[in-house]
This record gives sequence, structure tokens and C-alpha cells, in this order.
Amino acid sequence: MTAIRYAILSDLHFGAANSVLTTIRPDSSTDGGFRADPDVPSPLIDAMLTGLESLVAGQDTPPTLVLAGDVLDLALSPDEVAATAFSGFVDRAFGTGRSLFAPVVYYLPGNHDHHMWEGTREAAYTRRLGQLGPQEPIPPPCHTTRLSPAELTPSEGDLVSALIHRRPGCAGIEVRVAYPNLALTSDTSSQVQILSHGHYTESIYTLMTRLRRALFPDQVEADETTDVETLEAENFAWIDFFWSTLGRSGEVGIDVSRIYSDLQSPANLNVLATNLSIAFAARPHNPPWLRRAESGLLGVVLRREVRHTARAERGTPDVTLTPNGRQGLRTYLEGAVAAQIKGQLEVKPSRTGFVFGHTHKPFLESWDVQGFPDPMSIANTGGWVVDTASSAQCQGGALVLLDDDLNSSVLVMYQQRPGGVAPAQVLADPGGSSIANPLPAFVTERMAADERSWKTISAAAEPLVAERWQLQANLSAPIVRGAKR
Repeated sequence: MTAIRYAILSDLHFGAANSVLTTIRPDSSTDGGFRADPDVPSPLIDAMLTGLESLVAGQDTPPTLVLAGDVLDLALSPDEVAATAFSGFVDRAFGTGRSLFAPVVYYLPGNHDHHMWEGTREAAYTRRLGQLGPQEPIPPPCHTTRLSPAELTPSEGDLVSALIHRRPGCAGIEVRVAYPNLALTSDTSSQVQILSHGHYTESIYTLMTRLRRALFPDQVEADETTDVETLEAENFAWIDFFWSTLGRSGEVGIDVSRIYSDLQSPANLNVLATNLSIAFAARPHNPPWLRRAESGLLGVVLRREVRHTARAERGTPDVTLTPNGRQGLRTYLEGAVAAQIKGQLEVKPSRTGFVFGHTHKPFLESWDVQGFPDPMSIANTGGWVVDTASSAQCQGGALVLLDDDLNSSVLVMYQQRPGGVAPAQVLADPGGSSIANPLPAFVTERMAADERSWKTISAAAEPLVAERWQLQANLSAPIVRGAKR
């Protein structure tokens, strides 16, 4: 019997008011007219996990859960709100008497929860320094983990582990943090799946790398390829500042919250770029080369990049992936990912897949990618937030499922459509591989055998999506510089 071995979720955005997995209540005193009520779990959590239970019923072992980033929304919600909303999910997935998932969880931080990765890696660096002798040289910190799960150690003292372990019946759950990529291998096939949140497929997340190249071209070799360690070392402060901590930074943080709700407003985008150029240039821990850059030039570059972001994935919800998004993904695969596989995996895979989130638009495609044998399966986990004030037909929440052979299937739990929510569906296998993939047919058959559970998911999602359309409509007023809100 086909067995589901991994269930991959991302972009849950617990704590954010626009997440359908965070309960909200009308509140006229708040920006947007709603407030988060994290103590009440969203009904969609139970509906989603009940559906998954029906898929894995009868398996010898439960699937392993992979949380592929933007799970806690530390950019747009207070820590305690995000943490409380996440706790409702933990209780349903791992609480007393539950056995839906295996007791090991892989966590790959994204851009909105990047701050958690900073805490995890700094704690690991501190432990490493504590193991050195007094005469041993102090090594530089690592900004990434290696690809193999076998090289990951259970995380200690990180926020996700603490939130899981404090819930009843969850003390034995082991969390292993990987960043930015994780490789899954199979005992029964030569296929490898590379998992990632996927923010490095968009150009704004490599802004510092491109600024360095533009301002100091003499430092860059003509054929230089940026590996994942360098990407993170050069850009971690920028990613952490904007997407993980700026939402808690007073007036400028409020601007960010409104920008996310209206990426099409040129006035809003200019205010954001100005705020960023002033605030980021003033940070004491920025790279030395940045301090030599004129703040005015930084503002010009940021305005261009922010406008580009508005035209990118979250700003274009009616296509699965923009041309720039496709090129960014291809560049990341052919460059940083290919180099990491070559340098860190002992056996070169005969087939490779890539699973990512970040864009909030689930899809499953087959690509010919330079440097990879056999067509590469590209699967996206979608997202559980509503970014627009009306239907966005390509946005929706999904699970990416992997079987024993690491074949993939994208199960879209719900998807926005004009006038409502589309029901759960399995995306068609793109084909292109010389080896058949039985998993989509297996999932479809299991869903047909429990039709009632899957109808419950779309029924639960529909009013939650409608609430957030109204929230986004309320947030769409242009920002006025200096106005008190």
C-alpha cells in the first residue's frame, strides 16, 4: 500500500489577522476593523487535520511533519498572539492522545519567522564556543545548516520547541531546525526532494548581495556564483529587520502591515521605501560597506525594489508564478541549490524534486533544469492567508505529500475563487519523468472514500476568507506620512 511519509505545510502565518488559521473578531478600534482572538483555534485547523487523518489511516507509521517557514508571523503580530494561535494547532496535531504525526518535526524558517532562525543559530554557536578549549581559535558562525537531516541535532531553547513542549502530551516531540534548505532521501528510490521556504527565489531577499555588486563591482568576480552560506551571511540582517522584526517597530511597523494589504498603492510603497532607507542605514550592525553608501542612493534602490516586489508573487495573485518568479526560482536551483547538493550529498540523485512555499499560490509542475538529470518536479505548498480584498484565484492553502519513494502530490485544501471558495483537489501530476508517480491517484482515491471530511474543509474556509476580504478592504486606504492612526 502506498504510504504518506512526509506532510509539508508552510505559510500558516499564525497570529496574523489575514491568516485563516488565526481567529479574528470585529473590533472598530483596531486598524482594519478586526482583532486577532488567538485563544480560540480556527475551525479550519481541525478540518484540515481531520482530512489528513483520513489519508493516513491504516499506515504502519504516521507521517513526519515538515513546517516550511512563515509558520509564526513575527512581522505582523505580537509574539504572544502568534505563539498562542500556534498552540491551538499543536494541541490538535500532537496533544494528549494524538498520533497524527511522527514525534520528529522539521522546521525550516522563512522570512516572516526568520528571527527564530537567528535565535537558533546563535544558541548553537554559543554551545559550540562553550566546547572549545581556551587556546583553540574561535571559528566564525555558520549562517546555514547542511542539507542532510542526519547532520541536524534536536534544537534547544528555540521558540518553536518551547511552544510545542509546553502543551499537554507534547514533551517528547523533537524539533530539528534546518535553514534554508533540507534534503530528504529515500531507502527505496534514488530520488531526492529539496525542501525550502523559498524566499531566496525572489530578488528583494538578496538585496544586500546585489547592492554590494552594484556599489563595489571590483569586489566581485565576473563568474561568481553565490552559494547559500554567502546569500544568508550577506542578507540575514536585512531579512530579519524587515520581515521578522519591523512589524514590532512602532509607526513604521504599522506602515508595513498596511503595505502587505495593498501592494498596488504607489503612495504606500514610496512611504515604505523611505522608512526603510532611513531605518536600515542607521542600524549599527549593518555590513561596513553599506555604511559607506549614501542614504539617498539606498532610498532610490529600495524604492525600485519595493515597487518590483509589488509586481512580484504576492502582488500578482492571479498567476501561479510570474515570469520573474520563474526566472528567480530557476536561478536559485541552478546556482545555490545545485552547488549545495554537489558539495554536501554523498550520492548524486538520479531524480530531484523541489518543494517550497512563500508565494501563497500552490502548483505542481515539471521543469527541465540545467544540471539536474530527468525533469524536476516543482511543488508549492500555497499559503493560508488572504492578501487581497477580493478573490485571488491562484491563492490557497495546500499540503505537499511525499510517499516512501519521495513521489510528490499537491493537495490544495481550499482555493479562493470569485464568489466563494473552491473545494479540496489534488493537482494533476505534471508527468515528464521516466518513472510513474502513483501518489496523486492514491490521494484522490482516499479523498473520494471520505467525501464528507473534504467538504467540511471548504465549508469552514469560506466564511473565514470572506472576513479577510473585508479586513483587506478596510486596510486599503492610502498611508499619509506623519498621520496618527
